[in-house]
Amino acid sequence: MRNFRRASIQSQILILATLLVVLVSVVATAMEPYIYGRHDRGFQNGLFAARAAMVAEQFSQASSAQDEVAVLKRAAALGVGVEKLSLDRPLAGQQQMVSPSELVTRINAILADNIFAAFHRFVIGQSHPDILTVGIDDKRALVFQLPVFPSYVWFVPAAASGFLKIVIPLVLLAYFSSRLITEPLRHFAAAAKRVSMEGSWEKPFEADGAAEIRSLAESLNVMSDRIQSMAEDRTRMLSGVGHDLRTPLTRLRMRAERSAEPELRSLMLGDIATLNFMIDECLAYFKDPSARAVDLKVDISSLLQTIATDFSDTGVDVRFAGPRRLAFVCKPQALTRAITNLVENASRYATQVEIDLESRDDGGIKISVGDNGPGLTDEAKAKVLEPFFKVDKSRQIGAQGGSGLGLGLPIAKGIVTKAHNGQLTLLDRTPTGLVVVIDLPAPQGMQPEGAPPIPSSQ
Repeated sequence: MRNFRRASIQSQILILATLLVVLVSVVATAMEPYIYGRHDRGFQNGLFAARAAMVAEQFSQASSAQDEVAVLKRAAALGVGVEKLSLDRPLAGQQQMVSPSELVTRINAILADNIFAAFHRFVIGQSHPDILTVGIDDKRALVFQLPVFPSYVWFVPAAASGFLKIVIPLVLLAYFSSRLITEPLRHFAAAAKRVSMEGSWEKPFEADGAAEIRSLAESLNVMSDRIQSMAEDRTRMLSGVGHDLRTPLTRLRMRAERSAEPELRSLMLGDIATLNFMIDECLAYFKDPSARAVDLKVDISSLLQTIATDFSDTGVDVRFAGPRRLAFVCKPQALTRAITNLVENASRYATQVEIDLESRDDGGIKISVGDNGPGLTDEAKAKVLEPFFKVDKSRQIGAQGGSGLGLGLPIAKGIVTKAHNGQLTLLDRTPTGLVVVIDLPAPQGMQPEGAPPIPSSQ
């Protein structure tokens, strides 16, 4: 079975087709005696013809009326319907007479039915028996009532024959073959979805199933290794470049501080600060904060309150609104960084920032970070989540520093969507400002669907 699962799709189809032929042959051989021995097991064509011939012969040898009556009684006991007919008057209707020597041949010809005749009888609903008149001599004849079997005895078994021999085996083999061939593909699709959601590249595709699927899985695993290696090389290169750039920037800052011209010194220190900020933002974007983070049960209300307090201590007006305690399973360090980026980004353009927390009935949570700044246009909302997008002048970075690259929102979006399988949306705030809404679903396997929030253990 394992070798069959690992064979090519072409070989699997060939083997399954061969199994279909074998299975149909076996079923047909086993069912044929039951299906075609359908003459209600009481009468057989040859037996009835032989008994009718014997009755006709005994009747011809009868020398008296008592002997004739006795022959007819014995025929009735054998199940042969027969009546004596006098030839004093002509035969009625389409009744035809045959000789005793033709009796067996005519009976077999009449009773030799097939599926087409059975279907014809089934449609027209024939129920009266066939009649065969046999002339004994010039004055006597016998009228035999030939057995007519019910239509369902002929038609239904014939239809059941094709159903049992073809339909059922085809359905069973089609179901089995479809599961056999498509199950590895379903696992393949699930692995690809898991990679896109979790960001794990540790050989995500299992080399199982047909040869073509195994080859594709091995190729994708090799590709994932190369992508991961390239990502690590990129991160190391950027870290090295960032470290190397900080050294000359430090020397420039020290030299600028010794400048005798205050205006020039201020401009040079501002440019150096901007370069440092750009380096930090780029490195933070290329390093995934949730790559090695683990899910923990934390008090999300306390976490958001701490962020608001930390910003308030630096002079930024940040307020928190929500339940006093709300336990939730998440990656706390990564989520803290995402919310911090949103608050820091909002504080550059607004004088007041609000963090709202709500619990949903399905066990998830909703976090909103709103500000009273100038807001964003619809066109800017569609692009601001892209890395290195520079916002328009209505939300340009002012004297508080920054590069205008807008990496805070892309970093937060990556943490929300990839690490927590959530959703990040930008909305307008009334009367002015921007609201960043984060919807986080209940972690699968940790909290049942529709369950209330996990009570805090603190």
